Amino acid sequence: MPNLGLIVEPSTTPAACRCADRALMALALERGYGALRVSRVAGDVLALGRYHVTPAGAPDVVLARRLSGGRAAASGTGFVTVSLALPHRSALVSDDPFALAPEQVLNRALRGILGGLDAAGIAAVYPGRDVVTVARRMLAVVGFEVDGAGATLIDAVLAMERDQSVLPRLLDRADPGGVVGAAMLLPDDVTSVARELGRVPGFDEVVAWLRRGYESRLGVRFVAEAVPRAENAGAEPGVRSRTLRPDLDRHGVIATMLGRFEAHCAVAADGTLAEVVLAGDLLAPSVTIERLERAFRGCPPVVERLQEVIDEVVRPPHDFILGVGPLRTVAETIVRAVG
Repeated sequence: MPNLGLIVEPSTTPAACRCADRALMALALERGYGALRVSRVAGDVLALGRYHVTPAGAPDVVLARRLSGGRAAASGTGFVTVSLALPHRSALVSDDPFALAPEQVLNRALRGILGGLDAAGIAAVYPGRDVVTVARRMLAVVGFEVDGAGATLIDAVLAMERDQSVLPRLLDRADPGGVVGAAMLLPDDVTSVARELGRVPGFDEVVAWLRRGYESRLGVRFVAEAVPRAENAGAEPGVRSRTLRPDLDRHGVIATMLGRFEAHCAVAADGTLAEVVLAGDLLAPSVTIERLERAFRGCPPVVERLQEVIDEVVRPPHDFILGVGPLRTVAETIVRAVG
């Protein structure tokens, strides 16, 4: 039976959440077991995925950047955030870090959340990709990150009183330039815990559901813990970390199963790639994306040559990119940007 620390934060901030999640990943790697953190933040929050371009922002919208990839989400008042830090991506089921394929990680890790919701009378499912749904209506946005040492973070923005139909209005206010792509979500496309239950549960009640779900579905044993101190918090890129420079003046975009995938490029005088920034709704280890972006420098913008670079850098089982379809999509998007 694996241990998990349990950290409950009824009130915190997006910046503190990010620091806590990074600290919990490091701690999980150090001690060999992870932690579940359940938290709330106040206000209107636009929670960007790790790879979204930073929008302009607005005085009345808090911009947050999750450590995980995946689509942008509404967060803040009316939502609960759940973070699960693990020493490696398969830690809930095996001592072998690669026992789970990348596409299996969310399926296993979210079983505790699904179990907790089921105990509360909500028939939620994980249909794949980066969402949890009820009767095909989006209830939570999820994602995960694997760092260079293998430490893994799975997170979920769970709709409580409000739901993800708030997202388009947040983007209208905080992203007038439209740099963050998102589908238009209508009330019938989404749901919330309050809508499903006909009442608003208390925060402590939600924590109890989640604890029971992980105990019953995954056989974990919880130990109450405090938020760990975040060492070198300033070393982790923040919300403005993917603000584009003017020289990245070539842009290609393609629709994918998660939303959209983008490439922002600068071209050198000899026609090769001077810089590439990959962006949008994707799930991938941050170290994989960083190495890939560096490896593209000096490469001709030709699909076959770019594919050679991708094959050299993205090497399973350590490396993966989910949500874009065939990896050739990455090369084709860069060519589209330059062309």
